[in-house]
Amino acid sequence: MANGFRKTLLRLLGRPPARAALQPKLLERVALSGFIREKVSYLVEPGQRVSAYLLVPAGEGPHPAVLCIHQHHREFHLGKSEPAGLSGNPEQFYALELAKRGYVTLAPDALCFEERQHPILRGQDYERFEATKRLTEGSCLQAKMLWDLQRALDYLATRREVDGRRIGCLGHSLGGQETLFLSALDRRIAVGVGSCGFSSYQAIFAAHLLHNFAAYVPGLLRYGDFGQVLGLVAPRPFLVLAGSGDPLFPLDGVRATVRGAQRAYGKARDRLRLEIYPAGHGFPAPMREAAYAWFDRWLTPGR
Repeated sequence: MANGFRKTLLRLLGRPPARAALQPKLLERVALSGFIREKVSYLVEPGQRVSAYLLVPAGEGPHPAVLCIHQHHREFHLGKSEPAGLSGNPEQFYALELAKRGYVTLAPDALCFEERQHPILRGQDYERFEATKRLTEGSCLQAKMLWDLQRALDYLATRREVDGRRIGCLGHSLGGQETLFLSALDRRIAVGVGSCGFSSYQAIFAAHLLHNFAAYVPGLLRYGDFGQVLGLVAPRPFLVLAGSGDPLFPLDGVRATVRGAQRAYGKARDRLRLEIYPAGHGFPAPMREAAYAWFDRWLTPGR
């Protein structure tokens, strides 16, 4: 059943972009206390290069790695630099904090953010343009987001410092949403953590909430909801973090999503967990510590 839904989801996402050789480049290398920060770039499709920050801890590798996906927050001037700890909200510095704990972390720009903004169209206008253009081409913005993240995994696989069997994914808000989809469809993700990234479509629509354009996969509700998407992650460990006062993701829909995935996990139910914190749409220290402990448990057992 799960394999059938996976094929359906891939069909609904539509035609992926064209593949190109990565052609990675090192743009900057800075030695810091306990780790090295590199600014790198690579091709995600012909003619389209993405920049990212790679943080590599000191010590002999290979190390476990975590792909860190930035938030949305309608702050299109921010992207990779926020999880890398170079700008924005310190609550979002999770790539930096994980690097200090011994993980290789990669934080790329999502389309429409930071170095991937459009020179004329701004903010949500550009995001809407990218989404509607892809609909006419038989695809959707979520398909593009996924493609770019899979290319980020391709890049991580080229790094000798990375243990390819121990790659996790972490994101807040938009990042949590993309962590869900990527973990569901790419088994290279061994462990996932999504913070305030999804509820159910039914709960979101009942509350008349609007979300980023990549949140909507055409036709998905005909076959399931986010619970079925989360079920595709099984039996790999996935931690769902939610704020009890999050106005963007109704808690009843978050609970319904986790319940919908539990059957797929079966006897491996300890690998799927929902933790709810007295918080809004944020990623405060207790939630981040829970995320890091989840990676320690599943990616570095015995730590």
